[in-house]
Amino acid sequence: MPLLRPIFSLIAVVLLFSLTSYGQVDSVTTAADTSRIEMASGLFISVDYGKLATIASEFESKLEASIGFQLSNRISPILQAGYAVLNPANAFENGIYESSGYYVKLGVNYLMPLDNTNTIYAGLRYGFSSFEDEGSYQIASDIFDTYTVNFGEKDQTATWFELVMGSEKKLRMENLYLGGQLSMRFINTRDKFSPVDSYAIPGYGRTFDESIPAVNLYIKYLF
Repeated sequence: MPLLRPIFSLIAVVLLFSLTSYGQVDSVTTAADTSRIEMASGLFISVDYGKLATIASEFESKLEASIGFQLSNRISPILQAGYAVLNPANAFENGIYESSGYYVKLGVNYLMPLDNTNTIYAGLRYGFSSFEDEGSYQIASDIFDTYTVNFGEKDQTATWFELVMGSEKKLRMENLYLGGQLSMRFINTRDKFSPVDSYAIPGYGRTFDESIPAVNLYIKYLF
């Protein structure tokens, strides 16, 4: 599949960078004869506080939380779920637009601890969104009355892949971590409509971008 080629290429680059960085840090740690790095394991939950801040925004409102398990072999499966209402200001000229719905993302991270406080990781996600949208735009005329066109579709679905790279830091409060990640999303499947197509997908972003970057900020608690 043509879509998979750029994904695999980016995976290789990110993993090579991550493993190289980890190897350099590990060499410094060994040379300094510091304490052995302890890999914590257990169930964790996290909340994206960056998305919580959008509740006060005029153009979007998002909620996202995660649950997963951190294994001692550095593999960390994760399930993310969220809800979003998107009202992009420039979706249509002389019109309004809203897209809303739920999404889930299932994936895995590979953890690379730099020390007992800081960890970097690389991962993959598969996302699915179920949503609906609606909107309207106006056609003005000096001769005729203004003509308003309403549009919208329910029961839409979309899927995508994500390549993720992030880092997190253990806080002084036991089992609490602060983290952030950068992801690159690649659309896989989605419903298309004419003459007016969907503009935004909850959990993914704008539909006219086959790939799109995203940033997440979260706080995590490890049980």
